Amino acid sequence: MSDSRCIQRDTGKLRGMSSVFHRVLAPVGQLGIAVLVISAFSTVAHAGDAVVGRARPAAVSARVVELVNAARSHGRKCGSERFAAAPSLSVSQKLSEAAAGHARDMARRKFFEHSGSDGSQPKDRVLRAGYLPRLTGENIAYGPESAEEVVAGWLASPGHCENIMDSRFEDIGVGLATGRKRGQIYWVQTFGAPRSGH
Repeated sequence: MSDSRCIQRDTGKLRGMSSVFHRVLAPVGQLGIAVLVISAFSTVAHAGDAVVGRARPAAVSARVVELVNAARSHGRKCGSERFAAAPSLSVSQKLSEAAAGHARDMARRKFFEHSGSDGSQPKDRVLRAGYLPRLTGENIAYGPESAEEVVAGWLASPGHCENIMDSRFEDIGVGLATGRKRGQIYWVQTFGAPRSGH
């Protein structure tokens, strides 16, 4: 699958792999979200990995944030684009609520996409959680069994890597939910930059 940049307006669907951001600068359209499906990876977790089902969900989410901030602490090439080191992201409870809600929605209703079952987009869910953004982004994944595996997958995908390395983001929220069968793990990583004065 190739990475493509696209503009998503209204209820348009993203096809394949894409990197997208939501800018909230007056009533401007949506510019991006990143999607990643990692359903066929059969990697073996290492002893220190934060594995879903073995570690508390809060510990797994915290490990995702730790790995993302470690990645941001060094310059990195995402596809053909080079990124300088970026400041660490702060965990936002509101972004975490938005991310966890979307992960649960996907797990309960057995779907995998950025549009929620109610038609909501990432920006809608962030606003609903009480976060007032000027910029939002979202990475989702399905299947990885550990924080290490999901972050490695996102970093290996140019669009997802770009979201992680984007120095405009200041905050992060992470959510995950499991389906009924082994390997049905839904991951959501939500990024935000608050409006001035918030």
